[in-house]
Amino acid sequence: MTRGQATKTQRIALRMSLADAEALREQALECALTISELIRRRITAQSVVSRTDHETARSIDQLGRMLKHLYPKGQAWASPEDRKRWWTLVTELELTAKALRASAPGAP
Repeated sequence: MTRGQATKTQRIALRMSLADAEALREQALECALTISELIRRRITAQSVVSRTDHETARSIDQLGRMLKHLYPKGQAWASPEDRKRWWTLVTELELTAKALRASAPGAP
């Protein structure tokens, strides 16, 4: 028995419409979570990040690392203003990836 299973001793029943139940199943599938885990995260205000957002954030991270790797080391390749724009782009990519991971689809 894992640590999480040992503490989950209470069961709560809930009635909902067929449409609501299907929507909940789709949301759980999108986030790669069980329905129970999705509900637990929502009621405890934890982050619920969709699989698509996570994959997009990972791709953005890869782009940022590639840009850092391709950054020319010599001073003659561009003006200081161009170098500043380059690093601003890398920083914006990192912030975008972080925002995607922190998003909570379907949360109020």
